Amino acid sequence: MLRRFFIFITIIISTHILNADEKKLTIGVTDSPPFIIIDDNKITGLTIDLWNSISDSLNIDYDFVMAANDKVMANISEGEINISIAPMMVSSAFSNNTFFTQPFYITNLCVAVEDHYESGFVTVIKNLFSFSFLKTIGLLMLINFSIGTLIWLAERKDNPAFSKKINGIIDGFWWAWVTMTTVGYGDKSPQSKNGKILATIWMLIAILIISGFTATISSELTTHRLQNNVTNIHDLHKMKVGSVEGRSSDIYLNYKHINTKQYPTIEAGIEALRKGEIDAFVDDGATLNYYFNKKDKMLSGKIKLIELPNNKEYYCFMSSDPLLVNKINPYLLSFLESEQWSRLLRKYGLNE
Repeated sequence: MLRRFFIFITIIISTHILNADEKKLTIGVTDSPPFIIIDDNKITGLTIDLWNSISDSLNIDYDFVMAANDKVMANISEGEINISIAPMMVSSAFSNNTFFTQPFYITNLCVAVEDHYESGFVTVIKNLFSFSFLKTIGLLMLINFSIGTLIWLAERKDNPAFSKKINGIIDGFWWAWVTMTTVGYGDKSPQSKNGKILATIWMLIAILIISGFTATISSELTTHRLQNNVTNIHDLHKMKVGSVEGRSSDIYLNYKHINTKQYPTIEAGIEALRKGEIDAFVDDGATLNYYFNKKDKMLSGKIKLIELPNNKEYYCFMSSDPLLVNKINPYLLSFLESEQWSRLLRKYGLNE
């Protein structure tokens, strides 16, 4: 009885596969150079060549269907396309009824930032005249003026070091600055009880103020040089980040709770980066390197690409049909081990 059951299941599965062979598949593609390049309605690219080889081996009849980046998953779930050969990253962010083939390409997440190199001297000069720096100096002036006025009011009657006239406030202002900076000239010092109490309190407060001021200045002088220094995915949380809507990198950034400004194309995102609308533009390393090396070499000297080695993207084909995925996998693995695959990678300027 059990044997008959297995024979029955085998017949059902075989029939399904045969029917799949006879059915013309709809293949979802989206413009993702160098994997899929759509130019004047002509479709080329790495995954196009890869799919053509697999479909020839499996004798699959198919039609290409254009799919928007942000609609691929919905199109697959609704049955509008049978399989997407646009590079899709394996992620837990996808639904449970989505199945992936074996990875055909592994790349790193890549961040494009403007290359703002400048010498340390230029950085110091620019930040000394920044609004934030001047605002901090202004606040210190106001605090010292207030303390100077109070010490003058306490000392003006009996202390000859502080003029009794209104211009004696300048003496108090001078004393407050000298005390705060711990210079200690000794030309002026409080003599009254109230003056000494105020001086003691001011000395303690001044230690905290000067420590905070030093930290603020150091931060201001280095922030401009470090603002584009991205070393890991967490650095993107403090930056204005752009990505192409619906692409794998965009889905991944949202999964990591990194707020992004979405753009329809890489060109639009890079233009926003150039105009200063965003601090960083994120996509995969293969796509960004291809863009700057093949399409826009003029910008390559102004834009710096930073690959995040700990954030790898494993690109696969995606389908809602597990039988189709399992059917493709053996041929895909075999092709990836062949010399033909190495030639394709070289053809599109990608390393193995």
